Amino acid sequence: MTTSQKPLVTAYRHALMLLAGTGITATYPDQAHAQGAGRLEEVVVTATHREENLQDVPISVSALTSQDLSEQQIFGATEIANKVPGMSYAEFSPGQAMISMRGISSADDGAGMDNSAVMFLDGVYIGRLANINFEMFDLERIEVLRGPQGTLFGRNAIGGAINVTSTRPSEEFMAKAEVAAGNEGHLRYQGLISGPLSDSLFGKFSFSHREHDGYVDNIILGKKQQDENVDSFRGQLLFQTDRSEWLLSADYMEDDREDMGRVPVFPGTDPDTVELWRQAGGSFRKVTAPVDGDSYRDASGISLQGDIDFNSGTLITITALRDAATDWGMASIGVGWRGGVEILDDINEEIETFSQELRWTSNLRGNLNYVAGLYYLIEETDRTEQFRLLAPAGANGAYIDVGNEISRQENETTSYAAYIQGDWNFSDRWTLTLGARFTLDEKETESTSINCGALSPGFENYPDCAGVGGSLNIIAQTFSIAADDEWSDFSPKASLQFRQTDQVMWFATVAKGFKSGGFGGAPGTPEQAATPVDEEIAWNYELGMKGDFLDNSLRLNISAFYMDYQDLQVVRFGPTQANPDYGSFITDNLGKAEIKGLETEFIWAPVDNFQLSGNYTYLDTEVQDLVLEVAGGALDVSGAPLRQAPENKAALAMAYEMPLDNGAKLNFRVDYTYSDEQLNDYADQNTTIDEFSLWDARAAWVSADGNWQVALWGRNLTDEEYISHTYVIGPGVVGVWGPPRTYGLTLTWEM
Repeated sequence: MTTSQKPLVTAYRHALMLLAGTGITATYPDQAHAQGAGRLEEVVVTATHREENLQDVPISVSALTSQDLSEQQIFGATEIANKVPGMSYAEFSPGQAMISMRGISSADDGAGMDNSAVMFLDGVYIGRLANINFEMFDLERIEVLRGPQGTLFGRNAIGGAINVTSTRPSEEFMAKAEVAAGNEGHLRYQGLISGPLSDSLFGKFSFSHREHDGYVDNIILGKKQQDENVDSFRGQLLFQTDRSEWLLSADYMEDDREDMGRVPVFPGTDPDTVELWRQAGGSFRKVTAPVDGDSYRDASGISLQGDIDFNSGTLITITALRDAATDWGMASIGVGWRGGVEILDDINEEIETFSQELRWTSNLRGNLNYVAGLYYLIEETDRTEQFRLLAPAGANGAYIDVGNEISRQENETTSYAAYIQGDWNFSDRWTLTLGARFTLDEKETESTSINCGALSPGFENYPDCAGVGGSLNIIAQTFSIAADDEWSDFSPKASLQFRQTDQVMWFATVAKGFKSGGFGGAPGTPEQAATPVDEEIAWNYELGMKGDFLDNSLRLNISAFYMDYQDLQVVRFGPTQANPDYGSFITDNLGKAEIKGLETEFIWAPVDNFQLSGNYTYLDTEVQDLVLEVAGGALDVSGAPLRQAPENKAALAMAYEMPLDNGAKLNFRVDYTYSDEQLNDYADQNTTIDEFSLWDARAAWVSADGNWQVALWGRNLTDEEYISHTYVIGPGVVGVWGPPRTYGLTLTWEM
């Protein structure tokens, strides 16, 4: 940690301690008012499947409203992670994203594995790594729930859940258009039209396009890489009767990009490879991969939600079908290796998911209310991954295949669940919440793995092996095998809530999280392909406080937690005894971990038109009894922190609104985010990502009628040079650069 950053974090800790002290004493009448202070608005969330005030929900949850998304320039999961506590996010590639909640994450993207933190779009589960980073536009709010959320959100929400709610069709006609342009070829435009089609039918259509040039220069190929080109569409029809409403939603996204532009990280990579990179001209945001990769993915979905009102409650049905496809190939090393060879990792994945949920939300007049439901899901994933060893050939230096290894997995997951959660207000100040969920997951998988240098009978004429040998031995054998297994779990939750005053609430929670077992990706042997990975379990113990103080001008939320994390599903790619030169994929249940932490969030409006806000996360994570297989034998890494678990993570923001004489106004906002160093591979400390800080700013003019807005914005204003993701590969550690400084202008019109 640099000397300039230590005081910032230390000062922030002291400030939060001071705020906490203010919060405890602010309930006294003589301290309950701030002269000229602004009042904070109520934020409504559906974290318990009911519309409730955020401050009344006994869960660690952060909410980002549509205004937050616009003013803070949040377009995807990367920006969400920067703005909320307890969450980290990294992209190995556009189709392989990793979310970490309180240090719990998933890295195996095989067809038979699942995420540890899940996402929901309008109540529909989105679980595969390839789908979780969709375009954040036309949204009402985003809720980030931290800690196990199995009771109500179910499938694999062992680390947490992200609940995304889109805007619904409006009862009156409205339209909106926005266009933005900036440096690095940045261009974004989006639009929306919404309104009544009849007395009982309402419709909405929205679209978004976002692109920018590549952030890194490939000086060997003479082109930009790490670009972006994303198109998204969303349509909805809302039909209302006296006692019911039906919402039909459809969405589509297409994401087309160049290679990520990887570079060797040192120390951690063998000196010869680093020297090759430097001799070729490699430096900050300059890459030297001799072959070009690209990435394409699309995702679509259609859902029908019906809300039927009865005297004693509401019956909700959500039927959904989602499809996604990913096709990408990335230069894995980023520099010619051992005579100029490069490794191209090609992945093609197709996913079809059908889900059905029936939910009953009671509306009893007494002191007891509950939510109960049934859930069904079937998901089919077809994934092919090729590891292509390429070498220069011919006078023109063109690259050809000299080695190819192929892993194909077809997986079918069927999931059944039943859940119930009830709230009992047994006094004016006390509420007891009890809940439980039973889950049964069944998985059937077929794995075909081919080493083109070790073909078995029946594979001689495989087209991708024509004239190609095999030398990487990621896939050690050629085989085809089928396997199946099932996992079940009972996940309880208990929470006790105490309302100290109308503005201050305390809660204590015990909850169990469950992540299904599965079959690891890219198995190199039939034994690995047929051996299932067991489920993960996490017990979360949490104490929290939520309060509004100083005449509702200060909002302070604090949570302290301890998690007992068992049977970690650990995936590692790297040299082993069987393949000491390059490496293999191994996924297994290894060890356990302890997670201790503190999360705080605050918003303070000391005067009208001015706000300070921020959050801070402290994570103390430690893996135990974790022994890995490496090239030299067994490696005990007990005591290491969890992956993607920065010890300190903080954000601060200042916002000011200046009214003008003609009724227009000027808005100013400055954001600062900080992330501590974080480990990415237990067996290699050189995968540790250094700490980094980012500064963003925005200034906007808003017309008197609110219909027009012009905003000047900038991100990463100090042009921080940082690595956003690392991983281990043959010659050592490879990384991806974070985005540079960007700035631009946005014009918005709405009516």
